[in-house]
Amino acid sequence: MATVKSIAAAVGVSPSVVSAVLNGSKHVRMSDATRAKILQAVEDMGYTANLAARALRTSRTGVLAVVAPKLSNPVFAPMLDGIHDAAEENGYAVMLAEAMRLVDGSRALERILGQGQVDGTILRPSSDVDSEGVRSVFKREAPILVLDEVPESDQPWLAIDDVAAGRVATEHLLEQGHTRIGFLGGWFDAHQSFRPREGFRHAGRRRLEGYQLALQAAGIEPRAEDVIESDYTARAGHEAIALLTGIRDRPTAFVVNNATTSLGVVGGAIAAGLRVPEDLAVVAIHDIDVLEDMNPPITAVRIPMYELGHRGVTMVARAIEGEEMASGVIASPAPELIRRGSS
Repeated sequence: MATVKSIAAAVGVSPSVVSAVLNGSKHVRMSDATRAKILQAVEDMGYTANLAARALRTSRTGVLAVVAPKLSNPVFAPMLDGIHDAAEENGYAVMLAEAMRLVDGSRALERILGQGQVDGTILRPSSDVDSEGVRSVFKREAPILVLDEVPESDQPWLAIDDVAAGRVATEHLLEQGHTRIGFLGGWFDAHQSFRPREGFRHAGRRRLEGYQLALQAAGIEPRAEDVIESDYTARAGHEAIALLTGIRDRPTAFVVNNATTSLGVVGGAIAAGLRVPEDLAVVAIHDIDVLEDMNPPITAVRIPMYELGHRGVTMVARAIEGEEMASGVIASPAPELIRRGSS
């Protein structure tokens, strides 16, 4: 069975250099060529890390806990790809769990995080996560990073520029000549001057802010009745459009906060006899494969979910090595409009 010592002998380096590569350490200097030789030897010799021995030796498990909303949601697939890629690059395994399990009284949190069984935690909260359940995560000693904005808090976080995403979607519809544009989906208080509720500033609230800013920049005052709060299902989009079709003075276009909801919006519009985009234009925030297969294909704002996951894991890995995590918004790559037939 291949060992660190046998790999070191094969490559002609010290075992400490091989260990540095396997553990993703940045503190041992080596050339890219040496690192590549070690990785090739690891693959050729079939080396498998003994995580139990590593945990005893370093007081680390080599495992990161990742708590995300519904894992089957295709919106989160790029984020999870980024998480897995960065974890592999940094020498970690990933333990996945769904954020909806974080509720008061549940033992799921203890089973996920255990007592020192993970080296760090990445949390992408869902909009319906109980705040007490989330706060209990923050009591852990291991580094924790939230993949969402946490205002007025010392808790490290990393977020997408969702304000820009809402603005890009709305500006596109304004360029198409629409002056009555609605916003559908998310969790916010639409009837209190767009004031968000307490707690996390979930993506829907920030996208709503971008929508509002784009309208105001065009000299249009946002109307509370054009903002529809809903969950993130396709049914919600279908039902919302069904309610609006009988209203003469309705929006002629919608920014839809979620790709799944946009499927229901387009389907509901067609079922009601509306032409898309002639009678109702639609732009989704988030781009998933099925949007391109719709008839018409749905215009979407693509946001850097892969980078969110990848950079998040990199930040936590560095924090485990002693670096501080600085909260911030991913500025590059910026949200990108993907033009299709629905607008």
